[in-house]
Amino acid sequence: MSTISICTDSSSLLTEETAARLGVDVVPIGVALGGKPFDERVASLDDFYNELRAGVTATTSLPSPADFDGAYQRAAELGAEAVVSIHLDARASGTIAAAELAARHAAVPVTVVDTRTASFGVSLCVRVAADVIGVGGSPDDAARAASQLGASLRNAFVARFAPGGRVPTTESWVALSFRDGASFPLAECSSVDEAVALLAACVAQAEGRVATAVGHAARELEPAADDLARALEDGGCPVERYRVGAAVGAHTGPDSFGAFWWPVSATRP
Repeated sequence: MSTISICTDSSSLLTEETAARLGVDVVPIGVALGGKPFDERVASLDDFYNELRAGVTATTSLPSPADFDGAYQRAAELGAEAVVSIHLDARASGTIAAAELAARHAAVPVTVVDTRTASFGVSLCVRVAADVIGVGGSPDDAARAASQLGASLRNAFVARFAPGGRVPTTESWVALSFRDGASFPLAECSSVDEAVALLAACVAQAEGRVATAVGHAARELEPAADDLARALEDGGCPVERYRVGAAVGAHTGPDSFGAFWWPVSATRP
């Protein structure tokens, strides 16, 4: 095991397989569906989105400092001499504040990184930090790489029907971008096909060669994500795929898909 451990939270959408491979401790964001706890590690994400579409409300709750205390203590017990804790934009969530409070009393030094991004963007930052550590980088090196990638990430996504979430509730497909800690509208689209074309155009405006990641929430939106991924690949962009988990889907709603993109050079350790 490396003497530097990485911690994140489940809003990063880091998969269990990737977390296990990289040795990342993922602190769960609390999710309640219809007032009852929902754990997507043991429950069906498809059922979660079906319930949302049927009108059941989902809410999220932040990890507590005690949750991060436990993660940092586990790292120390496994032999870590330092922890890099990587999370979503502090302007959008109190997660960073909880991590920073726990870091003050941790048994090992903890560097808390505000990526200034959210969702799968945080997962990308975690992965580049792990790459840096893997080639002998220090905690500061890993934190710097995660911050730099977070600053270079761009995103656009489409959503509708997200009661209780952080995006407009409307019958139209609303294209948005998350930046500066909030979601800002880009345009309204009358159809899924129009939304796919708009998101592809957003990526096409990027300067230089970019890599991309395309994600979707409810299973019904997978074909739209497929179309977007195909359009980006046809434009010469490498594409990876992800699924929007409950901690993020509670805010975007079931009818959501979108993309992150970043300079290819930004992920090189």
